[in-house]
Formats: sequence, C-alpha cells, structure tokens
Amino acid sequence: MAEAKRNNLAVDRLEWLLARRRIDLAQHAAGRRLQRDCELAAIGLYAPSPELLRNGRRNLAGSHLLSDAKCDAIARVNAARAHVGATGFRILELVAVENLPLSGVAKQIGELDDRLPLALCVALDALASFYRLA
Repeated sequence: MAEAKRNNLAVDRLEWLLARRRIDLAQHAAGRRLQRDCELAAIGLYAPSPELLRNGRRNLAGSHLLSDAKCDAIARVNAARAHVGATGFRILELVAVENLPLSGVAKQIGELDDRLPLALCVALDALASFYRLA
C-alpha cells in the first residue's frame, strides 16, 4: 500500500519557499505584507466610544465604527487584487494567507503542479511591485 504524502501543518510556506530559494527576498517581503494586510482587514469591528454614540454618529455597520487601520488594509488588499489579477491573487491567498503547499494550490485552482512555481513567482513579483519592494 502506498504511503500517503504528508504535509507539515506547522511549516510557514513563505519561509519554506525562501529557504529553498524558490522566491527572493522582495517576493518574501511582499507575501508578508499581504499576510499583514489580510489579517488587519479581517479584524472584527471595534466597540464604539460612548461619546460617538451620544453624538449619534454611526456608519453602515450599525453602532460599530471600523478602525482606520482596518479600512486602509481592506483598500490595500483590494488594490493589490486589482494590480496582481484574479488568478494570481488567488494563488497568493492560498499560499501566503491560507498556507497551502503548491500541490494543494494546484488542486484548488485546477492547474498542473509544474506550472504553479512560475505562476507564484509572477504573482509575487507583481505584488512586490504593488508594495514598491522591487
């Protein structure tokens, strides 16, 4: 019986790719910035200050106000998606944010395994360009 291929869930994909020289430092830094922006964009709503509620100031989210950091991160993620393109950005999300191995990414997007390293590098180059790292 063939042994199942195992993935180490504790492995950080960006670190793994950098350590094996599959990506360069600018691509790695761009991936880290995307991770940070996605984390900030996903942060839940903050409770409003009592003063803002007394003054009756509310936004579309009800009585909660989004932090400026969250709004800025959402805008950066959306701008990065537009800059990189839909397929490239999906690859970046799966590798940098969801921490999937390239084989898992290939299955998710229905692409051949041997094409993913180049597609990832092209997407990371575009992301590095967006963040002005390259």
